[in-house]
Amino acid sequence: MANIRDNTTKKSARPSINVAIHPNCVTPPGSIGNTFDGEHKSIFFDEISQIMRGYGDCEKPLRESVILVEKIVLQQLRGIMQEAIDHAMSRPNSPTLSRRDFEYIMRKNQIRVARLQKYFRDMAMVKKRLKDICGGRYSHLNLGGSSEASDDDSDREVPEKYDEEKVRRLFRADRIAQILTGKQYDEYNLARRTSFMHRNAETFKGRMRAWLNIPEDVNITQSCLLTLAYLAHETIAVLVDFCILTRLDSGNRSVDPYSRVTSSGKSYNMLHACPEVTQGRGMDGVRAITPQEINEAMRRHRQMATRTSGRYRNALNFKPPYLAM
Repeated sequence: MANIRDNTTKKSARPSINVAIHPNCVTPPGSIGNTFDGEHKSIFFDEISQIMRGYGDCEKPLRESVILVEKIVLQQLRGIMQEAIDHAMSRPNSPTLSRRDFEYIMRKNQIRVARLQKYFRDMAMVKKRLKDICGGRYSHLNLGGSSEASDDDSDREVPEKYDEEKVRRLFRADRIAQILTGKQYDEYNLARRTSFMHRNAETFKGRMRAWLNIPEDVNITQSCLLTLAYLAHETIAVLVDFCILTRLDSGNRSVDPYSRVTSSGKSYNMLHACPEVTQGRGMDGVRAITPQEINEAMRRHRQMATRTSGRYRNALNFKPPYLAM
């Protein structure tokens, strides 16, 4: 993740009866701007705002920042859907879109694949416990692990992997929580638990369909919708991570409230392993993430994605990078 910092500062369609979703319902990544002509109608404004706060933004993120993040998330999700559909269509015997297709296009980042698998295992475990305790009273809850997702092996065991990205986020959340008190802490804790999910599975499916503009006559499994919701959440988290990292090279950088200076003038920073955790949260208050910082974070992300082994990829074959993958 440290690569997101700008080093220049140191130098001066073909539908099928078996396919759960077809390519025609997905907006190509290059034409996302047409989707938001006129006044943008946000469906998940409150959820995105809370998720941004949970990962390091201020108490009330800027409206223009939240709308920009939603546009980026939709662009990313539609590109991811298109690639997953293409992979599903390439299977002659079983072209049905499933979570395995999303895992396949994430295969270059095994840490994030393991995180996605653990997420579904945890959801299946929670639903199983609720079923054991309460019987069928909570069968309408949207907790994953349903029978339609059984082919995804939600409970399959995979070896644990050290997730540095998740550890850094938890470390940052811990330090932020130490600054907050009383009502602020309760609100921040609520923001940390916010997601795109809804207790009622049908309500969740309807909102996701409207958000992603999926036609009513196109079938898409609950497991795939849950995967898309997870990837949307992860996209926001990565984008906020990158926005905070860009502050290490900008005038909006805040002084680390956990560092101390000795009488000899030397500074001992207790956050040397994760220097960006307090950016935007100085002692004088919380600085909101701005649209300029979001655009700069995306610019650096695209720039790093075009490089491989010190050389630039062929621009004709280059695919837009996905934050969640």
